[in-house]
Amino acid sequence: MTRGELFLLLASLALYLYTRLANLTAFPIYFFCDEAIHGVLARDLVANGFRDNNGVLLPPYFRNAEKWSLSLSVYLHALGIILFGFDQSVWQTRATSVFASLLAPLGIAALLRFGYHDRRWWLGILVLGAMPAWFIHARTAFETVLMVACYAGFLAAYMAYRTYDDRWIVATILLGAATFYSYANGQGVILVSGVLLFLSDIRYHLSRPPQRLWLALGALALALVPLIRFRWLHPDATVEHLRTLNSYWLKPLPLTEKIEQFITIYAQGLDPRYWFWPNTIDLDRHRFPDSGHLPLFLLPFVLIGFAICVWRWRESIYRLPIVALLAAPFSSALVGIAVTRTLAMVIPATLLAVIGASFLIERLTLRWQRLVTLLFGLTVAFSSLVMLRTAVLGGSLWFRDYGLYGMQYGAQQLFVETIPDLLARDSQTILRVSTAWANNPNSFVDFFLTPAQRRRIELITIDAYLYQRRDLNQQRDLFIMTAAEYERAQQSGKFIITPPEQIIPYPDGRPGFYVVRLAYVADIDEILSAERAARAALVEEPLVVGGQELIVAHSRFDIGGIADLFDSDPNTLARGLEANPLVIELRFPNPQPINGIELTLGTMDLDLTVTVTTPDGETHAFRQPYRGMPPDPTVTFDLPQPLLATTLRLDIFQQGAGEPAHVHVREVRWR
Repeated sequence: MTRGELFLLLASLALYLYTRLANLTAFPIYFFCDEAIHGVLARDLVANGFRDNNGVLLPPYFRNAEKWSLSLSVYLHALGIILFGFDQSVWQTRATSVFASLLAPLGIAALLRFGYHDRRWWLGILVLGAMPAWFIHARTAFETVLMVACYAGFLAAYMAYRTYDDRWIVATILLGAATFYSYANGQGVILVSGVLLFLSDIRYHLSRPPQRLWLALGALALALVPLIRFRWLHPDATVEHLRTLNSYWLKPLPLTEKIEQFITIYAQGLDPRYWFWPNTIDLDRHRFPDSGHLPLFLLPFVLIGFAICVWRWRESIYRLPIVALLAAPFSSALVGIAVTRTLAMVIPATLLAVIGASFLIERLTLRWQRLVTLLFGLTVAFSSLVMLRTAVLGGSLWFRDYGLYGMQYGAQQLFVETIPDLLARDSQTILRVSTAWANNPNSFVDFFLTPAQRRRIELITIDAYLYQRRDLNQQRDLFIMTAAEYERAQQSGKFIITPPEQIIPYPDGRPGFYVVRLAYVADIDEILSAERAARAALVEEPLVVGGQELIVAHSRFDIGGIADLFDSDPNTLARGLEANPLVIELRFPNPQPINGIELTLGTMDLDLTVTVTTPDGETHAFRQPYRGMPPDPTVTFDLPQPLLATTLRLDIFQQGAGEPAHVHVREVRWR
C-alpha cells in the first residue's frame, strides 16, 4: 500500500468514525430496550462467571424478552465490560457497536482493492458511510449492525479464499458463523449465501487438496457446535420465535399461498422503490423523513454495477454482489419486510455503486478520471456530513409520535436525568414508573440504575390503580406517567392528584411525562365495586361451530373476537379487556356429550374452572391449577366422567395478574 493509499484509507475511516460517533447519545433520539439488553446480559454474564441466569456455561443464545435472539453481540459487550468496567453508559454501549461496525467498511475496501483491483477502492468506505439506513443503525447498538459488519468480513474472506489462498476458507467459515450468530436474520443471509457460493464455485471447492477440505469441514463442525447445543437445550425456540413475530408460515394457510406470500415479500425486499424512495413501511425510528434507505443519486451507479456483474457472471468475484443481493431479504421474507431485517443490503449496494461509478470513470481520460473521482468522493463525503448535521440538529423533530408506536423517547431523560435525582431527594420515596411508552423498560432499570436504586423502582401503569384498590401512600409513592396516563387519571374521578412536581417534555415541547403524587377519593370502594359488576357482565354472540349454531357468552375482548377461538389457528387470539377470570360460556341448543376440554392460551400460569350444566339443570364444577407452563401452552382437562351438557362454562384465571388483566386465549376445543 502506497502512502497515498494509506492516507485515503485513514482519512475515509476517520470520516466514517466521526459521522458515527459525533453526538452519539443525541441521535438517534431514543435509546431502545434492544440496545440496553445487550449490556445488561453482558454484565450478568461476566458477573456469573460466563453462565447465564439458568446456569448454562457459555450459553449459545440469550433471551431478549419473549424470544431467543441474542448471541455474539452479548459476548462483544461482555468484552467491553471486561476492558472498561461495569459502569455502563449509552455512549459506551453504542460506541462498542460503532467500532465493531468498522469491519463493514474495511471488508468492502478489501473486496474492491484486492478482489476487483479497483484503484478507487477507498470510495467504498465513503459510499457506505453515506447510506441513510446504515447511518441510522450504525449509530445504535442493535445487533443487526454487528451482523452486517461480519457479513462484509465474510464476503472479503471468501474473496481471499477464492482468488488468493484457499487457506482463507477457515476465516470465511468463522466469519460466516459470526454473521449467523450475530442476529437471527443473519441465519437466512448466511444460508442463502453459503448455498449459492458453494453451487456457483463447486468445481473450485472440490478441486482443493484433501487437507483443505478436511480443514473446511473441521471449521464448519466447530461453527455448528453452538447451534446444535442450542437446539438440544431449546428445541422449540425457532417455532416460538416465528410465532412471536406472527409469521404467516405458522398460520393454517395452503402451502401455495405461503409460497406466494414469501415471493411477494422477497420481491419487495429487492424492489428499488423500497430502497431508494421514501416509504412508510418501516417504523419512524428506522428511517429518514423524505428520503430512501439508500441515496437516490447512487441508483444509476448501482444499476450499472449490477449490469456489469451480470455480464461478467462467469467470474467468481462478480458473482459475490449478486449473491449478497439475493441473500439480504431472505429472512425478512419469512415474516415481513423491515429495514433492520434486510440491512445487509447495504453491502451489495455499496459494491455495485462503486463498480458502476468506476466503470464510468474509466471511460474518461486520465486527467478527467482524477478530477471526477475526487468530485465523486467529495460529494459522497459531503453528503455524510450533511446527514450528520441534519440528524443531530433536527432529528428530534422529524417525527412527532414519541410514544410506544413511534420513537419510544425517554430512556435517557427518565433514567439518567430524572430518576436518580428523585431517589436522592428522599430516601423513603418509591417510584412507580410507567411501562406504557417502551417495549421492555425492565432493561432500562437494570442498565442505568444501581442495585439500591432498583429496589425502589416499580414498573407499573396507572391502569393497575384504576381498576382495583392498591396500597397507595401519597407521601411515599411518586408516579412517573405518560401524558395520556395523566389525562386518564384525571378524567377517571378516582384520584386526588397533586400538582405535578416535574414535567418532562418531549423534544417538540409538549408534555411527555408527569411526576405526580396520588391519593384515592373517599368513595373509591363504591366506584370500583360498581365497575367490577359491569366487568362481570357477559357479552352474548351467536356462533357456528362444527356446523351447529350456538350462543357464546363471554367477557369483553379488546383484541380479536370469539370466532378466533374456534378457527383451528393458534396464531389468532382473543384478548380479554379487563376480566380475570376470563369467562367463556357455550350454550348448546342441542345437548352435547362432553368428555374433556383442550385450550391453547397465552403464556401464563392459570386456574381453570370447568362448569357443566346438564339437561336436568344440575351443575358439575371442576377446577384444575396449571403451573410452570411453557410459552403459549395447550392444556387438557379430562372430566371424571362424560356429561351431557346444555351449557359449558370456562373460567380462566391468570395467576399473579390481579384484575384487570389481559387474559389471552388462542383456541377452545371440546370433545
